[in-house]
Amino acid sequence: MEKDFRYKVEHMGDCFVDMLTKVTCASKSSARGVVLTYDIHQLTKKKENLIRDIGTRVAQISKDNASLAQDEKISELLKRLDETEKKLSAYVEERQNLLRPVQCSCSTGTKTSDTPQNA
Repeated sequence: MEKDFRYKVEHMGDCFVDMLTKVTCASKSSARGVVLTYDIHQLTKKKENLIRDIGTRVAQISKDNASLAQDEKISELLKRLDETEKKLSAYVEERQNLLRPVQCSCSTGTKTSDTPQNA
């Protein structure tokens, strides 16, 4: 019985570190999920504003009977809309990956470098 108690005391630190690692990993994942949610809302609003600007510009062009392909401003707005949609889909995909129960890779020290940063 003394051997079991001694073993438990000697390895108590290892158990504590393992539990601390699990809690830290979970909190990092949770915090990243919150940040992604805010970024998704921000990009959704930005997308809506760009679509509104594009609609306004198309209405102006249709009054002047000019071609859409030749208008620099509409081309630039469409380009910005495409970039915003790409960022938005990347954030949504990353958040979905966080919500799925997956083995935590925080304890191994590996990080994915292809995760999008704040816009």
